[in-house]
Amino acid sequence: MEDYSLILNAGQKKFDFFQKSPLKFFVKSILAGIYLGVAMSLSLALGGIVASVDANLAKIAFSMFFGLTFVLIIYLNGELFTGNCLTTIFPVYAKKQKSHCLIKMWSSCLIGNSLGVSIYGILFVKSRALETIVFPYIANLVVAKQSFTLESLVIKSILCNFIVCIATYVALKIEDDLAKTTIMLLVIMTFVLCGFDHCIANIGLFLMQGIIDHSALDVILVTQSISLSILGNVIGGSIVLATPLYYVLSSSRN
Repeated sequence: MEDYSLILNAGQKKFDFFQKSPLKFFVKSILAGIYLGVAMSLSLALGGIVASVDANLAKIAFSMFFGLTFVLIIYLNGELFTGNCLTTIFPVYAKKQKSHCLIKMWSSCLIGNSLGVSIYGILFVKSRALETIVFPYIANLVVAKQSFTLESLVIKSILCNFIVCIATYVALKIEDDLAKTTIMLLVIMTFVLCGFDHCIANIGLFLMQGIIDHSALDVILVTQSISLSILGNVIGGSIVLATPLYYVLSSSRN
């Protein structure tokens, strides 16, 4: 199947499923948030362990397996807001779906993802697993996440979902499971290692720190960070990547 139809059909299927079974779509979004939480706990554990040796190596360790999020979501059929920014915009560009329907679906997915990662984050922190290793590492990450300029945060969020949506494209296009998984892990590792901002991951991280020690959080900065990362993620996936991709792929059909 040509790439245009591949992405368009994937997006249309998500619209059809959401419109037919909105509750099931919401539950799949919650599950995707939980899958992200699982991958985040692995990354935090690895990063925290290696941080005692070298801070730069800790960044590599943290980013190395965060792509497990995407692998789980693709193979277990979850609904991730950021990844959906590419596929679900295609039916809107093709005038097969309305913008207000897209916003409803995105809202459901975003809320579901946030709820899922929050559920897992609460349970993970309350379990106190590896607390002497993980908790200080979370605190350090949160300090960095609250030290930003508005311009840099938006740009990092745009780049984040530009990269995530490349992984979405890879997942649709490549059929070989080993090649698909390897490339997705490397692509996702890229945005994590560079410190780009993923809105759902940030929500999970801030929530965990809030449970551990809420005094380390600045509510205004956290609100700004989450809001701008959502905006940047949408721009990165649905405009910066999807617009030229739609133009090139739709033009090649004529």
